[in-house]
Amino acid sequence: MWGDPPEGPVVLEPQDSPRHSLAPWFAYWRGIRRERYASRRRTPRTRAVITMVHDEPVFLPIWLGYYSRCFPPQDIYVLDNESTDGSTERDGFVRIPVAHDRVDHTWMVRTIEGLQHELVDRYDVVLVTDVDEIVAPVPEWGTLAEYLDRFDEEYVNCLGYELLHRPAEEPPLDLGRPILDQRRCWFVNDGYDKAALATVPMRWRPGFHGREDHGFNPDPDLRLIHLHRMDYELCRERHRTRRRRAWAEEDVRLRWAVHNRLTEDAEFDRWFHTDSGFEGIAIAPERIPASWRGLF
Repeated sequence: MWGDPPEGPVVLEPQDSPRHSLAPWFAYWRGIRRERYASRRRTPRTRAVITMVHDEPVFLPIWLGYYSRCFPPQDIYVLDNESTDGSTERDGFVRIPVAHDRVDHTWMVRTIEGLQHELVDRYDVVLVTDVDEIVAPVPEWGTLAEYLDRFDEEYVNCLGYELLHRPAEEPPLDLGRPILDQRRCWFVNDGYDKAALATVPMRWRPGFHGREDHGFNPDPDLRLIHLHRMDYELCRERHRTRRRRAWAEEDVRLRWAVHNRLTEDAEFDRWFHTDSGFEGIAIAPERIPASWRGLF
């Protein structure tokens, strides 16, 4: 995709993952971005965030708790696809009812695109994430609010990291405590290098795992932390909920997000511990740096 890496030694910063497949390019991308922003002052910019939910009693409160720190309620948009568990019956965001009777990733991406296209006409910056995704700059850089007030590129790709629960070493998650205080490891998952943040109308591939035109503009200092595996039993229960729903024919045929239908002991256990969900990406646990503790 990128050809040969830049000549010379790989230059890393303390938060970088030395084994990251993109590490040889980190210094190059940082140099370009730092030169771009060197003479620009941080100024308040209007911003919005979007997600879609269907019965998310665990992840929606986590998502709202984090993003409400830098987005006021009127700028937090939750597309509610017929939730029946009461999780969306609360204040703190703009609820937009939608209705689709099955898991359908093409419908989902096009529906969210429609709202994103509308909002980029009204806001300077729009962030789109799944409800189990936390976008954050590395703590040494600053807060998400500070990042957004500086940002003026057309879009940027986050670097994907997936949180891990290792049940033999860690207890079940206490949802009353910060999640990153209870988990020791994550792993690099390039499948989540999503172009989540933009100032222009976006067109994504289903699953939001990349732009339709395959454009790629990564920032090594902006992470997307995927929480899907943050707790073994919570994850399996979420899979049971999703398995009970109807799935679109195209999703079944192409095996999109097929892991969401794994629930039986052996197959779920194999996936949870050994299968990243993306070909060529291994689960290689890394210690979460101490500076991330308490972020959410």
